[in-house]
Amino acid sequence: MKRYYDRKEELQALAEEMSLVKANARSRLAVITGRRRVGKTELILHAAQNSDVPFIYLFCARVSQKQLIEDWLRAIKTELGITFAPHCERLSQVVDYLLFLGKDRRINIAIDECQDINAIEPSFWSEVQKFWDMQKKNSQLFLILSGSAASAMRNIFQTYSEPLYGRVDRFIHVRPFGIDVLQEILKDYSAESGAEELLALYALTGGVAWFVEDLMERSAFSLQSMADAAFAPGSIFISDGDILLANEFRADANVNRTILQAIASGITKRDELQNLVGPTQISGALSRLESQFEMISKNSPLLEPNYRKVRYKMTDRYLMFWFSFVQGNQSLLERGNFKAAREDFLARYETFSGRALEQCFLEKLKASSRFSLVGSWWDRKGENEIDLIAQDAKSLYFFEIKRNPKKINIGKLRLKAHAFLDRHAELKDNEIVFRGLSLEDLAKSVDEICCGYA
Repeated sequence: MKRYYDRKEELQALAEEMSLVKANARSRLAVITGRRRVGKTELILHAAQNSDVPFIYLFCARVSQKQLIEDWLRAIKTELGITFAPHCERLSQVVDYLLFLGKDRRINIAIDECQDINAIEPSFWSEVQKFWDMQKKNSQLFLILSGSAASAMRNIFQTYSEPLYGRVDRFIHVRPFGIDVLQEILKDYSAESGAEELLALYALTGGVAWFVEDLMERSAFSLQSMADAAFAPGSIFISDGDILLANEFRADANVNRTILQAIASGITKRDELQNLVGPTQISGALSRLESQFEMISKNSPLLEPNYRKVRYKMTDRYLMFWFSFVQGNQSLLERGNFKAAREDFLARYETFSGRALEQCFLEKLKASSRFSLVGSWWDRKGENEIDLIAQDAKSLYFFEIKRNPKKINIGKLRLKAHAFLDRHAELKDNEIVFRGLSLEDLAKSVDEICCGYA
């Protein structure tokens, strides 16, 4: 892209870890996680550019163990100007060699897509733990381990029984770009683009850097041009969903896909999802999709965490798009009828983007330090539902969100708010503020949103 966007906090965290290696003359370990194509590698390379310490980038390609060892040793010799390197029979011995080299110099090292080492050398993690524990105090490595498969990374570094549990000095989770960053990017590429184009960029890409960059480089700034790029032969928007899911799901793939497809289509209640799947109990699958794969999350009414009829929502907006319009139109795409799939997307886009708009405002308010409470609410009977509620130091805000501002009904919002306050009387002392939010408000700051008119 034209420049490097966002990631200030992540870069600062990596810089701090590098400085601690220098200050304490001992090795440190950082783990970078995040969904596929979110920009982890770019973050690592950008951080390395800001350091005067030698940097070695090691990629875990899916090749033989012998070939990968040769590739890693070649990279080490090239970067450090070493003529000869020891013979290594295991990848873990390469890390041991790096710890040895780090005794008289600081070295920054990144092993990217490290979760794939499991398939190449299963003993790697336990052997690295032994080398790390024995030598980190006498070495000056900053070792970064990065990976895309959420389930594998969680198992390697956050499972109590695994060798590297408790050895990580810093966890960094790289997340998709938020709506404010997408607005900044879009303005850099197309100054005349407005809220409609911004919402389309969010709805199709979910803020995933790879997809955003692809559209910007194609000058796909309008909804129509984005749809043309997404629904084209060889499009990454079509192929990447299958790749992501195949990398994550080793078992229960059919059940997981069925649940995700249903949530994307608007089936969000547990009993409805259970009826759809059939006799197979979905409790375990829902739990894994939430905590292990980080693809869904529970959605309870604000201030009612123990609400029994919890709803589920997809946390990955690209997957929302993919399940709705790629997986849902698989028969068309397999026949090469990209035009029909694109037309279906455009025909259903207004409804689809309306839900995306609600998520945009929710994320925008949650990202602000202004509010102590942010969320949506609905009652048990389904008679009252409030799109967004937020509380700051002095006010309680009730928002109704519609693409079209003419469809906003503040009078009905007031009645729904009364139903909410009847259940939460402790909040009645706040200044109560009612706001309508539409597509026209998407580019506004949080302060501008809160200072609107009732």
